[in-house]
Amino acid sequence: MAKAACMKNYEFKVRNMLAQIAMFGVVFCPIAYFYYTVQVTTGLLIGLVTGSIYFLYLYRQIENVKVLSKQQAVEHIRGGSIIRLGAMVLVLVVISHVFKVNVLAFVVGFFTMPVFLFINGMLLVAKQVEDAKKI
Repeated sequence: MAKAACMKNYEFKVRNMLAQIAMFGVVFCPIAYFYYTVQVTTGLLIGLVTGSIYFLYLYRQIENVKVLSKQQAVEHIRGGSIIRLGAMVLVLVVISHVFKVNVLAFVVGFFTMPVFLFINGMLLVAKQVEDAKKI
């Protein structure tokens, strides 16, 4: 029972994170379009989409690990990290040479996910510390 509730909470957090990334895109893509060039806007948008796909792939990988043994889980995560890194490098090469978009904007868009993960983690820790002080 507790495991099912934990997974529902985990799925809610994943959806919440994707919604935050989408809101970031909705706010900052028009700003980038009006104040910068189309290449900056396109780079930001491709970075956000790539970061979201990376995040979803990582989520699926973590979800699959729960049924594996410890050794298999380690190998699964290592193999997945190589695939994720290779995919990111491939997208970076393609957008910088084929589409000619702004690579810095791509990097900003891609790394919004880790920033939001950090912020959400800090908020969770702060809430737990606050709850512990009430007890």
